[in-house]
Amino acid sequence: MSRRLAQLGFLLLFIIILCWLCYKASGSAQLTAFIGLLIGVVGVVLQFHEARIGFIRLLKALGEDLATLVAKTRFWVMLTCVLLLVFLGWNIIPRVWPYVPSATSCSLPRNNLASSAYLGVTKTPTGELIGISDGSVVLDTSQPDLARKQEAAQQYSAGNLSEAQSLWQNAAEQVTNDAEAHIYAENVSVEQSGLPSITLVVATRFTPHYLGGARDILQGAYVAQRVFNDSHTLRLRLLLANAGSGGVVQVTCQIIQAAVVSSASAPIVGIVGWELSQDVSESVTLVDQAHLPMLSPTASGNDLRNLPYFARIAPPDALQGEDAALYARQTLEARRVALFEDPRDKYSQSLAASFRLAFEDASHHITVTEEYHVGQPDNLPQLLQDALRTQPDLIYFAGYSADVSVLLAALPSCQPVAALATTMCPLVLGGDALYIYGNYAQEARPSFHSGRLYFTAFAFPDEWQGQPLPQMETFLETYAASFGPTPAGHSPYSYTRPDADSMLAYDAVSVLAEACYRLFQQRQPLTGAHLQQALLQMKGEQAWQGITGVIAFGSDGNVLNKPVLLLHLDQAGHTQVEQVWGCLLKERC
Repeated sequence: MSRRLAQLGFLLLFIIILCWLCYKASGSAQLTAFIGLLIGVVGVVLQFHEARIGFIRLLKALGEDLATLVAKTRFWVMLTCVLLLVFLGWNIIPRVWPYVPSATSCSLPRNNLASSAYLGVTKTPTGELIGISDGSVVLDTSQPDLARKQEAAQQYSAGNLSEAQSLWQNAAEQVTNDAEAHIYAENVSVEQSGLPSITLVVATRFTPHYLGGARDILQGAYVAQRVFNDSHTLRLRLLLANAGSGGVVQVTCQIIQAAVVSSASAPIVGIVGWELSQDVSESVTLVDQAHLPMLSPTASGNDLRNLPYFARIAPPDALQGEDAALYARQTLEARRVALFEDPRDKYSQSLAASFRLAFEDASHHITVTEEYHVGQPDNLPQLLQDALRTQPDLIYFAGYSADVSVLLAALPSCQPVAALATTMCPLVLGGDALYIYGNYAQEARPSFHSGRLYFTAFAFPDEWQGQPLPQMETFLETYAASFGPTPAGHSPYSYTRPDADSMLAYDAVSVLAEACYRLFQQRQPLTGAHLQQALLQMKGEQAWQGITGVIAFGSDGNVLNKPVLLLHLDQAGHTQVEQVWGCLLKERC
């Protein structure tokens, strides 16, 4: 009897280990359960003498036949075994025991620049301030209200909260669309409220090339913070992180260390960021090790999936590349495309590859691929001339608005502009990064009235026309009240009209805050593991109705069936919605 129990115990342990390996490799609970059940049935059958003897005889007969077959086909059997081992080694083992680079450990010296030992900034040799600010340091230093914000930061560091809040509010009155000042002032209200609170870190880059996007992200984050705090007993506090030109790994480590030592009264529970796919790739291993959820508003690289503690609001580039190619072929009737990309930049390479794959066939061709360097657009006019020699009827620019500015300014004029792509008047089509108007160079502004610029986007303030959505109305009202009015001679964007990045950041902060609130109501601990699980449960009936569409996450962290829009900058300089793909309204999905 004891021998039989030992055998059953060994069988049970074997099933558990095998099922664990299967689940780690496949991620499928259904497949794991099936394999476990199958092995269990076979094991129990083998415990009975008669069944075991019959099974052994069957195996013996099969073995004799198999030995004869192997002797005749030994070479092919060996080749099959080798290929099977290669498949297992390539696909299964890395998922069970993933490789973790040794250079990703986070051991940082304490700097004592703020109330927490890991808050504060360091100055790089180029003069950039990289790190985390709770208001003690100003990160956006190119605004006219800098002096007022620096004075507020000094008062905050000295513990004079009310005086600091008043100075930040004065700074926001001086530059109404400066979200950094608004966030710090709201944080003081959270601290003074005495109510339970949580902390999120908004991580981006305050560098000239990405400054417009960083400010958009902060605007959306502040509106989400304000709306959440006005309607919940749990309060939301935001810290701001700047990676500068190349400090993503260092700042991510700093965020992780700050989260470890953050106070129980306002714990750091997650990261809203990073903005760029490349930055996510550099930092995602660190947050996985730390079990700190990271939700990106905008990162769309195709390879950002199946990462345990990462999810995103924006769909992958494969989706917008496919939709852009479909629009180019069917609506613009383009057949010859000149493709611009930077193969060293993850976003540019991912978007270009997605468009190429969906566009090319026997009658649709990429006439030339021009490689440029993101952030160094000086040679774009020459590359444009080279591309035009191939007589394209469309230029697909897989890059950023600061770079396409130079190309648009150098584009030969043509009148009138047709609704279709022609070799005499090639149109320009791009991805979501072109919808950051704050990053366009001043010399590119006249091209806004050319009527030749099209781009995909993940959000647009007018996408809900004809479909009233209370959440969107609240967002637009709060946004305009916070950052308006629009100064004379300025575009309404960033004052009374948000762009896509602001809307995506609003949804990212709202989703993380809502997931925390659900845990708070259920009296569950606000840990990274619990928060990540709460995020992945946002699907079906639990999906979140965002202002950029329905937000539901798949098991790989990708958002499901998220809308992609095709926008056109017409000859009046107005942005128009040409097409919408995906699911906007939860009740209609």
